[in-house]
Amino acid sequence: MTPSAVRTETGAMIKPGPMVTVTPERAVDDDRLAAFATGSGLNGPFLADQLSAWKTHDLMGVHLFAMLTRRTPNPILAGLYGRLRTSASERVQTWEALIGELGGMPKYVSPTARMTGGMDEKIIASFLMNGSGDELTFETAGLNAAFATLSLGVLNAQSLTNCAEKAGDGRVKQVMQAAATRLGGSAQEGLSEVEKALSASMLLQLSSGTAQKVMHGVDKAASKIKNTLRS
Repeated sequence: MTPSAVRTETGAMIKPGPMVTVTPERAVDDDRLAAFATGSGLNGPFLADQLSAWKTHDLMGVHLFAMLTRRTPNPILAGLYGRLRTSASERVQTWEALIGELGGMPKYVSPTARMTGGMDEKIIASFLMNGSGDELTFETAGLNAAFATLSLGVLNAQSLTNCAEKAGDGRVKQVMQAAATRLGGSAQEGLSEVEKALSASMLLQLSSGTAQKVMHGVDKAASKIKNTLRS
């Protein structure tokens, strides 16, 4: 099942901002987050804010890969994006489990997470510009978007590892290190797949006009399918 965006109507807990008001039952402040990762020696409220943002990035990745799966006419890329969607969903679950183990609220949406979600939404929205290029342009843009998303995912996992190294010895350090290993391995595996696909696509287009011919055939086939469905 695709994780849904965490909003007020889906149970979000929110830290108020300069232009963000929150009903009292949904409000979170640093005092409430002070016990997060207790006993680790880390800044609990700051860590809670960061984990919320890192989880949000993978959640937006789920929606990016779902969109790319739907829009590509290439069955190979559709399979790739489908796998990336599944692994991103698993990473969201890992983030939520970690947040819960550290004494936090998986549905907490920090100010950093709101900014992260807003930036990632812009990437998804850019694919609404259907008149901006041909199908090959959009296929390359999709791979670029996947590459950027997974690159940041790898960096987020490394940042979690760095946080764990700063934590005092104990359970908090152990669960953070274990989660970072799973998250980093998953994101890196997806990134390697996308890198290979992106390189192959570039080389194909550089070497000959084959790619244009193939995509022209795909466009014609897609048009026939659409006409059949309409009749």
